[in-house]
Amino acid sequence: MRIALWFLMLTLASLAHGQTRIYKIVDQEGNVTFTDKPPMSSQRESSSVELNQINISAPPKERSRATSSEISKPERTIDYDITITSPPDSTTIPMGPGNFSLSASITPALERGDQLQLVLNGEPYGKPQNSENWRLTNILRGAHDLSVQAIDDSGKVLSQSRPVRVYVLRPSKLYRN
Repeated sequence: MRIALWFLMLTLASLAHGQTRIYKIVDQEGNVTFTDKPPMSSQRESSSVELNQINISAPPKERSRATSSEISKPERTIDYDITITSPPDSTTIPMGPGNFSLSASITPALERGDQLQLVLNGEPYGKPQNSENWRLTNILRGAHDLSVQAIDDSGKVLSQSRPVRVYVLRPSKLYRN
């Protein structure tokens, strides 16, 4: 019986390509056979099998996939207000190794994926972070301009604080007696 079903399925698949007539033949022992050949007159019982129309549809047209750079993100409407709260503008960092802290405030709170980047003399200092506090170490003597940027996950600058200038005093040479 399995062989007959398998043969029927195979025959149905071939029908998808053209109209072929299928015959069901029952022999003297009651065995059922399906075939595409017309029965011989000596075969005991045979009949033509009517098959339903095979549902065939064309595959959908292939769509091109947009790359991540082509996918347009909605324009961001958030505008961060960033202020450096410490040290104040024109602060002098006293003699020492050039270490000091910087604090900022931001409103509204950072959205998911956005971070803060400290900028020292026009160059990023350290890695972007979610904290509003930084510890600067071993800053060379002289005048330095500091600002804080809010950046998105792709590094685009969303907002920036007004710069604050600090003056670091450090010995230029160590003298020994």
